[in-house]
Amino acid sequence: MATELQGHLVWLDPIVLNPEQSGHATPKALASALRRELGAALEAQGYERKDLERCVYVIRMIGDFSIAYPEDYSPVLYIGRGDASVRLGHHLRNWLTEVRTFGHEIRIEVRICRPRRRARADLFKHVEARLIRDFQKANGAIPFFNSRRESKFESGARFTKTDERRFRAAIGLGKRTPPKWAIQPTPANPAYNVYYKGHAT
Repeated sequence: MATELQGHLVWLDPIVLNPEQSGHATPKALASALRRELGAALEAQGYERKDLERCVYVIRMIGDFSIAYPEDYSPVLYIGRGDASVRLGHHLRNWLTEVRTFGHEIRIEVRICRPRRRARADLFKHVEARLIRDFQKANGAIPFFNSRRESKFESGARFTKTDERRFRAAIGLGKRTPPKWAIQPTPANPAYNVYYKGHAT
């Protein structure tokens, strides 16, 4: 039986990146620029790279477009865990810059959580699993670029009411102006199979 674990889930201030930066036409140049922007934002909050190990992060869109999931629409693209600076750099190189093709003036928001509890170095895995599970329950699918649920870590940890509120804020629509469109890829889109794999999970 899971026990109530005392400690802190520290959420950094949301970090906003702009894939439509002028002067960065190639994906490689754009990814490099976004990595610098991310690093500067983290430094401004007083965090170093070593502080971002064992983190959980939620990648979202800001703008007129959201993703059409089976049960609802959402700006969430991906929920991940690990060394946030390394993992986010990997995403920027591999697929995150493609988000700029979704629509005009799309920006990327990254929300990073640092779960820290005594004698629970694996807590970040449970936080990620909980966020993915809650997202699927609300939207009928896991996030666009996630490939699976982390079922192994969905039990074994309980969270406070404050934690629950922060989870809902991280994966919900938020208080900004609601997006005007909810989109999904067609078979001509390279991300089509990734999107529908999440529906079947």
